[in-house]
Amino acid sequence: MLLLALLLTGNFQALGWIDAVPIKRPVFVGEPVLRKQIRIPNNTTTIPALKLNRRSKAEHFALKDGSIYFGKLAGFDAQKGFLWKHPYITPDLRVSPEHAQYIQLGQRETPANSRNHNCQITLANGDALSGELKSLSDGKLILSTWYGGELQLKQTALKTLVPGFTALKDLYQGPKSVRDWTFYDSSSGQYLKALAADATAEEVEKKSKKLNLSNGAWKLKDQTFEAQRSQARVGRNFENLPNSLRYDFNVHWTGYLNLYVNFLTDNFNSYSSGNAYCLRINTSYAYLYRYKVKNGAGNGRLVGSHVRINLNTLGNHARFSIRVDRKKNSIALFVNEKFIEHWDDAQNDPLPNESKGLMFTTMSSNPVTLSQIGLSEWNGKIPGGNNVTEQQGNQDFILFANEDSMSGKLIGIAEGKMTFETPFAKLPIPLENITRVNLAKSTTEPLPARTIRAVMRNGLGSISGELVRWEDGRISLKSPYFGEASFMDSIFQSIEFDSKPLETSRLRPPTTQSNPAPVRQQLRNIQLPQIELQQLER
Repeated sequence: MLLLALLLTGNFQALGWIDAVPIKRPVFVGEPVLRKQIRIPNNTTTIPALKLNRRSKAEHFALKDGSIYFGKLAGFDAQKGFLWKHPYITPDLRVSPEHAQYIQLGQRETPANSRNHNCQITLANGDALSGELKSLSDGKLILSTWYGGELQLKQTALKTLVPGFTALKDLYQGPKSVRDWTFYDSSSGQYLKALAADATAEEVEKKSKKLNLSNGAWKLKDQTFEAQRSQARVGRNFENLPNSLRYDFNVHWTGYLNLYVNFLTDNFNSYSSGNAYCLRINTSYAYLYRYKVKNGAGNGRLVGSHVRINLNTLGNHARFSIRVDRKKNSIALFVNEKFIEHWDDAQNDPLPNESKGLMFTTMSSNPVTLSQIGLSEWNGKIPGGNNVTEQQGNQDFILFANEDSMSGKLIGIAEGKMTFETPFAKLPIPLENITRVNLAKSTTEPLPARTIRAVMRNGLGSISGELVRWEDGRISLKSPYFGEASFMDSIFQSIEFDSKPLETSRLRPPTTQSNPAPVRQQLRNIQLPQIELQQLER
């Protein structure tokens, strides 16, 4: 009790003699005083989880009886099954797909033409994939992808569609190179600064080698930053920032997450010594700080109050989005596309024009990775906590960018416009005005009994079908949803043979009540259903 009282009164100097000097008389201790009162919100925001299975990242084969064989895939024959090369077993193993549970694929080099696609699609069986939306006609949607070419998907197989057609510009997608990033090695105190735009390939390679030899710096592997030492920092500048912008990034962590994200910063030497906003994210809370250089020193203050987020339920993986209106000093946080908090910086204290950087600092020694870092324009809209009312699913449903909605029938998509039929008229709607489309329920063909599910890396989704071929770095799948298609195997992290339907309770299209609702209705105070992404550990 005495030690607790001393801690509460801030009398830390006494701790040095507690064990050495006996106390001869009672010690009066005043009422404990908290140095700073912090408001704890009563409600915790529920975030849709990216479901993960914990398994080794090394390439291995698992059988249904629990046996696991490390090694490498040596071949596949549709009649004979898989040929698996094990370092200590000769000859190579022949495995029937009937006995296989999954194949965990090792790291494969990402092609140079890889990129983030704008259009997001969820299928009736729970699969999700992305691409560039080309058209929809005669019941078929054309989706162009870097990893599978042009796919033709049956409209009846679609569950949700996020067109991604906006007039907003993508300013950055990466990381793809160490060239433009500044790294700080917390083990040696050394900096590896960004290289010039015209730096040679040899200079970039030299920088990469130095990073790989360091013990306390972020390292770039397969378009992913990895760190496992506290105080490691990585950051870069961006030119010509718009007034409204958004930073998006995936985070995967082990154990306890403690990550500081400085944005609109002018200093990569420290998270607190420059002019910047800093979002502090840990497993339980998110805090927003504003730092300012005054009299040659950095000064920080808490903006608004912190928010409870409880990341423990997310399986150690989440996608964060920080959205900023620079003119209004307004910042919004989204996790897994769910709106979490909005901060207004009431102090009229604009950042310098030079504050254009983004920096990540890991504050623990637990392994953490960053991937799919994006910077783009933002439309400045913040959801008002919308919940779309449940419907029977007998009609297609559109949610607009201004949060209005409409029910009817999706007829087609061409030349950047969607044709949508209502009881009153057929309407041509620009895709840039559409946030999301929930397709009406329909009867879909069952998937074949030998269907496998190929799960993509970095939470990009999954695709299911009968495995037809696997050769020359490509996997061919056959499905009643899209026919036969060939995919680069480098996009996949695992092949699942026990392909049970994914949970898609959050993906149900909204339905009307027994009394038909107006064709166009206001949804400004309701929350959108969130896509529940499915992913296995990378």
